[in-house]
Amino acid sequence: MKFSEMKGGYMYLIYISSIILLPLMILLFRKKLIVGVWSISVFNSPSIISKKTKGNSMLPSLQASDVSDVYAEFVADPFIINHNSVFYMFFEILDKSTDKGIIGLATSRDGKDWSYERTVLKETYHLSYPYVFKYKDNFYMIPETCETNKVLLYKAKRFPYEWEIVSEMIQGNYVDASIFYYKNKWWIMAGKSGKLHLFYSDNLYTNWIEHVKSPLIENNYNITRPGGRVIVEKNNIFRYTQDGEPNYGSAVRVFKITHLSEREYEEEELSVVLNGSKMKADWKKDGMHSIDQYKISDNNWLVAVDGHNLVNKNYFLWKVDRILAKFLTFIKEKRSNKRYIEKNRTKTSIT
Repeated sequence: MKFSEMKGGYMYLIYISSIILLPLMILLFRKKLIVGVWSISVFNSPSIISKKTKGNSMLPSLQASDVSDVYAEFVADPFIINHNSVFYMFFEILDKSTDKGIIGLATSRDGKDWSYERTVLKETYHLSYPYVFKYKDNFYMIPETCETNKVLLYKAKRFPYEWEIVSEMIQGNYVDASIFYYKNKWWIMAGKSGKLHLFYSDNLYTNWIEHVKSPLIENNYNITRPGGRVIVEKNNIFRYTQDGEPNYGSAVRVFKITHLSEREYEEEELSVVLNGSKMKADWKKDGMHSIDQYKISDNNWLVAVDGHNLVNKNYFLWKVDRILAKFLTFIKEKRSNKRYIEKNRTKTSIT
């Protein structure tokens, strides 16, 4: 075969390929993807949030751009605890390199100015909703771990940076398990497929029993998925729930539990307390879905909420961004492992 014939053959293949691939490339570049960009806001309130808040003055306290150690898509699900006069806020980070949630940490001295610290919990499965609490001088966390088909209890080995699993509390793919202590018993409310489940136990670690009336609510995605810490204040119990209509993470509602025992459960809805602003380009334009409240004093509560803005992105560029995040994460981990090996080698040679 002559070179001119080979050249002609290659040109023909390139021509045919361009005819086939060009329309596909055009379609790929035109394809759009709607992405929810979540952020967190923290503010003070003179009382617990039991009615509609004036959200127009809320500003983001933490965004994905504040996360420095992983490539974050968004931050959400804030939970706050205080230790030695420092506020610690745990929250979900969606890691672009894995498309899974991990748990991050930010701190503040005054509850107003927040500094991102680092990621504190990462597993092979998705993590979110890091419900942190203190019991008998120990710090615990119940993050959402529904991919494991278990509700897992973590305990701080070295607060706030190191955590370990100490109990498999409940079997099942429950979401956003929310624990509270009332009348000498532990209680957990959790969502599952449009249902609200209730469990109780005398022991934090074991012997969890499903309530005789559980599931308390069925076939309702508007009021069954927990949306933040259950507040027990002056013998009143308030539960917060996500409203999934008209879109995921649309609003947060509050219910007052009026009767709770091993045999009975009654509640009444009080109000929608958080929702989207519908204001163009606002960080919470399209909804809010989580709230946590930390009591500083009788007339001062520190409140953390999240909200999202649905952004129309180019699918091709979004995919490239994901691939780039995976590659850069791989390089970073490889360099980190190399430094660790060299450090240990130096220690060994000195010894």
